[in-house]
Amino acid sequence: MGLLKDKVVIVTGSSRGIGKSIALSFAREGAHIVLNGRRTSSQRLEALAKQIEAQGVRTLVVKGDVGRAKVVLKLVQKTLDRFERVDILINNVGISPSVSIERMTEKEWDEVIRINLKSTFLCSKMVLPHMKKQRSGVILNLSSGSAKSGGVGAHYAASKAAINTFTKSLAFEGAPFGIRAVAIAPGPIETEMAKSLFKPGRKHFVESVIPLGRFGKPEEIAEVAVFLCSDDASFITGEIVEIDGGLNFYKPLSYHKMT
Repeated sequence: MGLLKDKVVIVTGSSRGIGKSIALSFAREGAHIVLNGRRTSSQRLEALAKQIEAQGVRTLVVKGDVGRAKVVLKLVQKTLDRFERVDILINNVGISPSVSIERMTEKEWDEVIRINLKSTFLCSKMVLPHMKKQRSGVILNLSSGSAKSGGVGAHYAASKAAINTFTKSLAFEGAPFGIRAVAIAPGPIETEMAKSLFKPGRKHFVESVIPLGRFGKPEEIAEVAVFLCSDDASFITGEIVEIDGGLNFYKPLSYHKMT
């Protein structure tokens, strides 16, 4: 308890899955949480806010699509109005449609890049000046094992590969101001997104090619995120941490067989 006491944390895409688990885990460590959702109902976000506030911390709900600059500007300004600082940014929002390159439309490509990658850029860009003034801060980006392996959804894989190098650029630029940037690259995790990604009846097959023999849980990603954003990780920056049950070092079968 208390690893992130009184830190102000923005979590994009925090209504479900990994984002929700991160918000809850950070709250248990004493952080005040700014919740954000793109298509989630306000009622769902408010219900999560009440659940978080039961941990004895404060919350703020700012609904909107952070792939759009005006929404990010509102998100950061409302955070500053309420808490007067931003200590940690979690760039979690993302979509993962499954479509072949040949069938992919230009609109589909642009939408994935906008939501996954442009949102990471916009949110990071708009919190950086405030973190620089504080001379401290952590930006944690959610990448994916697909950043290295590719697979279905080339637009998704490309966006995540870009996030990896963007993270390293953030780390380089932020270091002189005491700002760290890291990323987590999850493998198959038990979330609503994973249910849509893997076709019915294929989960057992996917588990069979993961050395640890199972999907990960959102809470397991969240606990690593807590560590990376805490002072216990104060000498870690520019790193991409893979959490995939060993999948990225053991690939006997191609990804197209998994989906």
